[in-house]
Amino acid sequence: MPDVTPLPKLASACCVTAFDLTPELRSLRMTLRTPLRRLANLNLGSLLSRNQTILPRTTASRHNTRLVSNTRSLNMSNDDDYMAFLNKANQDTGDDAATQEKATFKTKDQGAQVPKPISDVCKNAVYTSDADEPFQEVSLKWEGKNGLPSESEFAKLINHSSPDSADIKILDPLNWDSYGKYTDVIEAVREASQGNDVRVYQVKRDATRTEYWVVSHADGKLIGAKALSVES
Repeated sequence: MPDVTPLPKLASACCVTAFDLTPELRSLRMTLRTPLRRLANLNLGSLLSRNQTILPRTTASRHNTRLVSNTRSLNMSNDDDYMAFLNKANQDTGDDAATQEKATFKTKDQGAQVPKPISDVCKNAVYTSDADEPFQEVSLKWEGKNGLPSESEFAKLINHSSPDSADIKILDPLNWDSYGKYTDVIEAVREASQGNDVRVYQVKRDATRTEYWVVSHADGKLIGAKALSVES
């Protein structure tokens, strides 16, 4: 039986590359199907290059390859996509502005005069909320026989987009101004209407904006002052 030189004990986590072998070993024709007995007959210890150090395979070497993700990037792929994004944002902003413009209610009819007490008080009166808003003059043609208009009639007077479903409430002035902050506005409207009833119409515009109309009637007109309340 021929002598078999035992294989040198190698660490289980060793890595031997082609550069670690001598020319004799690199010249051997071996494949993955090379019989084990043939490998056993090789004196690997003698075929390794002299002064070669067998380095252990580290964890870092096994994970040295960078992974490439197939996930599509969420960034804009090109300038055209970016410009389309900007145009869409500008269009949305324009639509919002147009919607707010349509939500502006009518406060004056053409040719309708504003009584002096109301025009004077509106020069300085401001409604205090999250955003201080000045009071605006109101003078609309109104020939109602029952005094002040109902909620739906008032919605039509101010050109509400949905008069039949408008969120409008009629308030008593004293309940609305329980702290007496807007007494001058209420008294100016009462004076201009020659002592007729004064009511406050609360008109909901959206989740954060509400308008308060302090009005009365005189000489075939609905007169008064209104202000915007911003309540975030």
